[in-house]
Amino acid sequence: MLHKIVFQDNLFQITRMLDVIKDGLNLDLSESIFADKMMRDILFFDAALQKLFNQIEPQSHLPDYIDTMNCLYFCIKKYMSVLKLILTEKLGSESIFNTEKIRIEGIYKKHQDFLGKINIDISDTNVENETYNIVSQNELSELLNLG
Repeated sequence: MLHKIVFQDNLFQITRMLDVIKDGLNLDLSESIFADKMMRDILFFDAALQKLFNQIEPQSHLPDYIDTMNCLYFCIKKYMSVLKLILTEKLGSESIFNTEKIRIEGIYKKHQDFLGKINIDISDTNVENETYNIVSQNELSELLNLG
């Protein structure tokens, strides 16, 4: 249960921080003041989400695995929307993001791959759970003949 609290609390905090970054990108903020900070934040989110993915993914045995993976999926999707906003709307002739365009595109692609892996992991876990929950004919006979 501790893992659920830690993972989901971390994902919640990252999601809130991403909301603040996205709101800031929608404002007309001074790049000379905020651009370096936003780029550091983008790199922080990249590292944090990668670390969380690497910690959560191998723990498919946890009862809350699918819920946690769904939260991670949502958080990565939100992060990718911030990256997409930068790549589509914030690149200008004098934008600091121009020098980081290739790096941001690479990060976007990496997280797109994470989403694909999460989808596969969730599908595989659902199949395993369904197989595990199937009652064999012998088990059913035993259960029905208890009296």
